[in-house]
Amino acid sequence: MAIPNQLPDPDPEEHGEDLLGGLTAAEEAQLAALADDLTGSPAARLAAQLVPVAQDGGRVGRTVKPHVDRAAQARDWVRIWGPAVAGTAGAGVAVAVLPLPGPLSLYVLAVAAFGWWHCAGRPGVTESIQMFGYALADTGSWIRRHVEQLAHRRARYETRRTNTNPAKKEK
Repeated sequence: MAIPNQLPDPDPEEHGEDLLGGLTAAEEAQLAALADDLTGSPAARLAAQLVPVAQDGGRVGRTVKPHVDRAAQARDWVRIWGPAVAGTAGAGVAVAVLPLPGPLSLYVLAVAAFGWWHCAGRPGVTESIQMFGYALADTGSWIRRHVEQLAHRRARYETRRTNTNPAKKEK
């Protein structure tokens, strides 16, 4: 049984609270009267020193965050593609180990292909071609990024190797 949306607003994050303003005229008049008393007081000087703080976890949080993000990406990848990888591995082992006749081994590999198709969201022909193109582009950018990192590493190595002072080595 479906539960109807209990909120009158279609935005589920909006529950009627207005935290960034929306004061009535009477509330603004009361605050204006209190603001005159506040000017020049120690409380006003203290309030001027307050700055918003972004909670990033400090040095530990900034150090750990990229690793947590990478682990979350790996977890998401495994959650989405894990069944297809496991099915393909199982099909490959079954075809390699068991004495299956030709048509049955093709059927097992087709079941593995069905797993990949299903994990990909059961796309149509156009979406499959687009996904294949995106996968090729992502793989190309990944290869390019790693080749560039290797080139930078090699350049640093060559710079270190060629910038050594031979006079220091002779002593």
